[in-house]
Amino acid sequence: MRRAILLLGLFAGSALAHEVHLAQSQQTAAVLRLTYADGKPFAFEAYELYPVGQEIPAQVGRTNGEGQVVFLPGAQGDWRIKAYTADGHGVDQALKVAVSGDAPAPANGPAELPRGLLLAAGLGIVFGLFGLVQLFLRKKSS
Repeated sequence: MRRAILLLGLFAGSALAHEVHLAQSQQTAAVLRLTYADGKPFAFEAYELYPVGQEIPAQVGRTNGEGQVVFLPGAQGDWRIKAYTADGHGVDQALKVAVSGDAPAPANGPAELPRGLLLAAGLGIVFGLFGLVQLFLRKKSS
């Protein structure tokens, strides 16, 4: 029985390591559209987005199929974008993004229960089942 409890404890720890949470909210985003000189979208190309005065990018990625970069500027209004292709074509340009004063909408989705409460409920179920098994085993043996 001790082995079973130990085994359950080991599985519980690994289950938490694979947990991913998702929260959804509505906010105002800035959308940049990059095109080549002929008007074709600068699609699926690498970009880096920097707040002005910083050397570490706040966001990196690839433009979408329409050549767009979507980001949340937050309180920062001045940005610099570096977008480039593998053969060296691209842009390195400063831009000013209007920051919206709107507060973000509340998260859309179910409220999360605290991890401690979930752990206590799980332990209660395990010990409750163990108690029921012991109760039935004692009645059969007497």
